[in-house]
Amino acid sequence: MNAGTATRVALAGFVATLLAAVTLHPLVRDLAWALPTLVVLAIVVGSGAAMRQVVRSWPVVVLVQLLAFLVTMTALFAREEAIWGVVPGPEAISALGSLVNDGLSVTREAAAPVPDTTGVILLVVGGMALVGLVVDLLAVSLRQPAVAGLPLLTVYCVPAAVLPGGIDWTYFAAAAAGYLVLVGADSSDRIRGWGRVLGGRTDGAGALGGPLSGARRVAAMSVAVAVVVPLLIPGLGERLLSSGSGDGTGKGNGQIKVINPILDLNKNLGSRSKDPVITYETAVTAPDPLRIVTDDAFDGARWAPTTGPISRKQKVQTSIPQAPGLSSAVPVQRALTTIAIGNLKETYLPLPYPTYQVDVQGDWLYETGSLNVVGDGVVTNNLSYTAHHLVVQPTAAQLKAAGPAPASVSGPFTKLPDNMPAVIRQLAVQVAGTGTAYEQAVRLQDYLRNTGGFVYDEKASGANGDDSGQGAVVNFLTGKHGYCVQFASTMAVMARTLGIPSRVAVGFLPGHKTATGSYAITLQDAHAWPELYFDGVGWVRFEPTPATRVQSAPAYSLPAQSSQAKPSVSVSAAAPNAGLPAPAIRPAKQLDETSAPQTPILTRIWQAIPWQFVAVLAALVLLLLVPLALSRWARRQRWARARTASAVAEAAWADLRDRLGDLGVGWTASWTPRALQRRLIMDHGLGGSERAALGRLVADIESARYAAPGAARVERTAAQARGDVQLIADAVAQTTSTRTRRLARWLPKSGIDLLTGAGRRVDVAAEDAGRRAGMIGAQVRKAVSSGRR
Repeated sequence: MNAGTATRVALAGFVATLLAAVTLHPLVRDLAWALPTLVVLAIVVGSGAAMRQVVRSWPVVVLVQLLAFLVTMTALFAREEAIWGVVPGPEAISALGSLVNDGLSVTREAAAPVPDTTGVILLVVGGMALVGLVVDLLAVSLRQPAVAGLPLLTVYCVPAAVLPGGIDWTYFAAAAAGYLVLVGADSSDRIRGWGRVLGGRTDGAGALGGPLSGARRVAAMSVAVAVVVPLLIPGLGERLLSSGSGDGTGKGNGQIKVINPILDLNKNLGSRSKDPVITYETAVTAPDPLRIVTDDAFDGARWAPTTGPISRKQKVQTSIPQAPGLSSAVPVQRALTTIAIGNLKETYLPLPYPTYQVDVQGDWLYETGSLNVVGDGVVTNNLSYTAHHLVVQPTAAQLKAAGPAPASVSGPFTKLPDNMPAVIRQLAVQVAGTGTAYEQAVRLQDYLRNTGGFVYDEKASGANGDDSGQGAVVNFLTGKHGYCVQFASTMAVMARTLGIPSRVAVGFLPGHKTATGSYAITLQDAHAWPELYFDGVGWVRFEPTPATRVQSAPAYSLPAQSSQAKPSVSVSAAAPNAGLPAPAIRPAKQLDETSAPQTPILTRIWQAIPWQFVAVLAALVLLLLVPLALSRWARRQRWARARTASAVAEAAWADLRDRLGDLGVGWTASWTPRALQRRLIMDHGLGGSERAALGRLVADIESARYAAPGAARVERTAAQARGDVQLIADAVAQTTSTRTRRLARWLPKSGIDLLTGAGRRVDVAAEDAGRRAGMIGAQVRKAVSSGRR
């Protein structure tokens, strides 16, 4: 494959991979992954195209592409952990691995479209860049563009298999178009190499008879088979091509997929929009937060909801079971809350807790244990409904008198990972002291909310891109800065270490009351809080987040004035209290959408670029261009000074010397012009026009150096001489390798010699000596001629 074809096919592979990436759009919210994918893919394909200009070994090309991929991904996603911002050391590799795990966790827990967390974006960007590398290898290096369609098909199969309603046919059309472009890009030179175009017109007339006709037929037939065959296989065609939206909200095979709202909580808090996403009316004087979901499974990395099998008979329009653990001894009030949701897309239904019936359109089903209400193929956008719920009013005495939780509750809701840092339990024991589970819970809340010196900070990050895991909890207890997720997760984890069943609820604060008496909730009201279980009362909300965020905590959770003195405890990384070991985990530094306010993707990429490295790289590129610039400058100066016939001849001869030297042609100063003429003709097989041009240059230089004064000579312009030099240099270049021609063009030896001042000094001195000898000879001949007269 010649250089032009290789570049064309590489560009076609780049386009085909981008079009295949479009099919991932229904899987991820927004398009935050699009620009990074374009950048990384361009660097991977571009580095391969550049390396093919100087080497022919495809393993070397692939190695360079992999290095470019790794450096670019490190600069974008693990810059602060990397050496010099781009070199992936152990810390950067660890950070990238953590982000990969984070992205995989999100894809396992959430339904399409999944949140565009940094981990998810890394998976998309890295995956598409590697697909692009494989396509480039197959289509360009191995020259198998048809086979390169397989990795492109793999990309398309992901949304086709995952989305419950299949994928829209327009995405298939985009991917197929990319494949056609790729196959067609290589076909022209390949078919011309066969000779006469098979099966088409040979007179060149008509578009259908050209060299691309064979490629079009093969590719079009492949696309047709890809469309028709699935339709003939029962159950397959409906999933590969669909007219549905592909947003993951359609009914699937009986399994309901949901999104974990805790992943989007900090992004909602960072929203600048103050437009209401929920409005509601209620007769309750001081309404509780609206709960979206409870996350009850903690694996050490994050909290997530447990979604077991749900029967489609469990519709909320009929009734919802009584709240677990709630007994008739606890006073309750029945209430109605009418809710209207605007531009908020959730798979869970925001409700007061506990709700026992919902008047709502669509298939909304409840989970028996948590009472979470999840949509079966429906979401919350522009939904209005009425919740029949209870306002539970337990007293401190009832909570204090609560007995041990049953095994069905204490087992799953006190479960912690085996590698839980001991520092968390040690601090929990110090803070909670002794007494009943209720008294310990109150002290935990008071420590986090009031006495522990914690600061509410929405910009605080967790650990390794996660805000609710055990690493984030340790960092939070050490740094004492965090937002509601860290406060809620920390109290819930500390409670579990004490044997108190706990979980984390995610939802919205009550919002603000409007002039009409209704309440309005914005994204900035997103909130998380812990819920602890007390037998006879059930799940009870606590509020460890400071008053700077949540003005008041539930009355039953406030410490009594007469309660025992609170233990004075604190955690400091510099001086841990009471022998508490300082945590070894440091605060995570990498950027993550769930741990920092959202900024535009262009700004994030701009901030992630290691400008010092870019400056150094730019300086190196400029340095590599110096020989080229010097060579061209010297050539212009040489021709600018050529104002006489002799000067033009000398300029042409020196220019030819430099151009042939750049191409690696040996030129010894002792050779006469005629000797060089014979060598060039013999060694490089110059044609008739090139031989004539070389003869003219030899005649010019001999006349300039050795002709007697006043002798007749052919006067030629500088443009004519330059044309002859160019003709000879081009002919000689065709007899050299592509690598030699590239080096002569971009890194000329003549420019390097000018830069270093070496290499040509001896030859230049010899050349000058030759010119002086010629001048002396001319003078001698002139003197002899005068004597004879």
